[in-house]
Amino acid sequence: MEQRDARTTAAGKPGRSLSIAPTTLLRGEPSFPSSKYYTLRYLLAATLAEGESQILFPALSEDSEALFRGCRALGAQLDWLGEPGERLQVRGVGRPRATGAVLINVGNAGAVLRLLLGVAAWLPQVTFVTDQPQSLGRRPNRELLQALESLGVRVEAQGPEGYLPITLYGGQPHGGQVVVSGARSSQYVSALLFLAPLLAEPLTIEVVDGLTSQVMVELTLKVLRQAGIVIEHDAALRRFQVPAPQAYRAGTYVVPGDYPSAAALLAACAAMPDPASELRLGRLPEGEEDGEALVAALLAMGCDLQREGETLCVRGGRPLRGLELDGSRIIDCIPVLVALACFAEGRSVFYNVENLHYKESDRINDLCAELQRAGCRVTPLPDAIVVEGQPEGVEGGVWVDGHSDHRLLQALTIVGMRSRRGLSLRGVEHVAKSFPHFFSELQRLGAVVSPALSW
Repeated sequence: MEQRDARTTAAGKPGRSLSIAPTTLLRGEPSFPSSKYYTLRYLLAATLAEGESQILFPALSEDSEALFRGCRALGAQLDWLGEPGERLQVRGVGRPRATGAVLINVGNAGAVLRLLLGVAAWLPQVTFVTDQPQSLGRRPNRELLQALESLGVRVEAQGPEGYLPITLYGGQPHGGQVVVSGARSSQYVSALLFLAPLLAEPLTIEVVDGLTSQVMVELTLKVLRQAGIVIEHDAALRRFQVPAPQAYRAGTYVVPGDYPSAAALLAACAAMPDPASELRLGRLPEGEEDGEALVAALLAMGCDLQREGETLCVRGGRPLRGLELDGSRIIDCIPVLVALACFAEGRSVFYNVENLHYKESDRINDLCAELQRAGCRVTPLPDAIVVEGQPEGVEGGVWVDGHSDHRLLQALTIVGMRSRRGLSLRGVEHVAKSFPHFFSELQRLGAVVSPALSW
């Protein structure tokens, strides 16, 4: 992997700010996003299929907009049938193709970048850039880039960790065998799995150093099966054998609700002291591994949570208790669960979460620093977060920073609502990465959210 000169970063600009007032009651049936995980994978599968596919209820967010740009750059045609967010028609291209050099701005979408890095290896020259150098620009891609190099792709990136901007000189990646580390991100494995069926030769993928967020690889395999792709693998998901060449099959895909977005609302309601608090969230099907793990965690904390088919109903005003949780299966839900644990009785430990360091922010150290500023008793560890709960609430009354991270903003909002003096949040525009109407929806449900006066 060739290295260019060291990265330069633009001076950070202050973002929008909001004041989160103390809140005791949330009630209603929230509107929340469709699953971005399914949306990204269905859209990529449709792009790699020849012919027309339709995606029902795709997520609308900054992440999905980044993938729309990327799929068009790969040669796909995307058109809305009806209102945006209802039905997306995708005319796929099979193998990605382009007549000249391609430039793709992936915004702040790490999953989009990694998934596109895999299949874009078919293009003769493609450069990935970001307009968020302080966030996605700091996330490493080294292990995936090294795997692509072993398949015959020439790579240029920033520094030894493979930061953006990244240029691939591909066109004819070959099969064989590739080794990739799964320690920092499961997205590296998913990227190779999407690429492998397009190769002229079979590919064996060996995953070393463990596999974080294994549930995301299981989701990738599920979507690939729906798209007609055959992949053999062991039970531990450490070795994959992909026959090639294979053809992606066009089809119709229905995107369910997004469990991590739902987690922010469920945790917010569970944190409310008024027992009249109640939220009902639909389009959350049973059997999704991250969903089942989230429900189990909330029940273990003592939340009043009931399922009625695809609807989850949560009520507030119940005493909460601490828990010990292996967070690897619901890694994107951990920040809001940590926020909820700040108001539970006793100690909570969220372990096996080391890869939180490598998200849009350092979701261990940055989250704990902001929670401590608000008055929470949290301790960051290299691969865990320890919380000493305060059922009586925390003081608040300070400014906190979202670190350009939608999950941190959601977690800090929960703490702000349960603090005695509220919180003022900086950089709230970054919530649009996954849940653009998060704050307006909380207002509709009963929260008091207003522009912050100064900071």
